[in-house]
Amino acid sequence: TTTWEHWNGERSRIHNCFNGIGSWFYQAPGGIRPLEEFPAYRRFRIDPQVPKGLAWVKAAKDTPYGPIRVSWEKSGDTMTVHAGIPVGTEAEVTVHPGFKGIMLNGRPAESGTLILPSGNHQVEWILETGE
Repeated sequence: TTTWEHWNGERSRIHNCFNGIGSWFYQAPGGIRPLEEFPAYRRFRIDPQVPKGLAWVKAAKDTPYGPIRVSWEKSGDTMTVHAGIPVGTEAEVTVHPGFKGIMLNGRPAESGTLILPSGNHQVEWILETGE
């Protein structure tokens, strides 16, 4: 739907399809995902994918409410996620079954989905398998 950048028909470099790789970093290993029913990241999901061999991630996503910041680190059997949730938003943190213990801001929590209000939070869990 746009004209070619070069007269000889080379592929266009004036559209944003080259930005797709950037979104993968904050959506997959960073785990920051929008929820369709809440536009503009008013409510979003944090569900990091943890590729084998990756020990930590720091990711951020700018939103109309401010930046969402997520970092996580695996150390032995423990995984710790730090989440910065902008004012006026909330996050659903997916905690998958198969953990020995889950802590939210230093207090025990249940597996399932944790709802985090705006602010800074820490979710820590011990992996059942030690992966």
